[in-house]
Amino acid sequence: MTTRFFARSFAALVLASAIVAAVPARAADVRTEIGAFMAQSARDWNAGNLAAFMRGYENSPATLYVGAKTIFHGYAAIRGHYASHYGKTMGVLSFSDLAVRSLGPEYAVAVAHWHLAMTDGSHPTGIFSLVLHRSATGWHIVVDHSP
Repeated sequence: MTTRFFARSFAALVLASAIVAAVPARAADVRTEIGAFMAQSARDWNAGNLAAFMRGYENSPATLYVGAKTIFHGYAAIRGHYASHYGKTMGVLSFSDLAVRSLGPEYAVAVAHWHLAMTDGSHPTGIFSLVLHRSATGWHIVVDHSP
């Protein structure tokens, strides 16, 4: 019995060590994945393709967009906000200072600055925080706080 106890304890220790060793690599993977997600989001926006840009949001009535003065509840309301606010003059979108924190295997938080270069010469800018959910189809925004 003592040998079996030590064998199980050793196996558990080896497994725990492997899990702990994998955590930093997994966090780096999440940062890389979210960085690629954000780059694709900017490419879709810059192509003037709102439908493709919106694929970055989870298509759910529970998805939230928190603006400076309004909260939009649900994918359809968020899409409507973007369509009415930007219409055909979406401008050129870029991000800087992206920071990502993994909240486990299925969730992450991303914070960055956004920059738009509009056709009228204006350059609106701001910050955002996103809560992202990983599904079978990839990462999707479930909460967008862009005041």
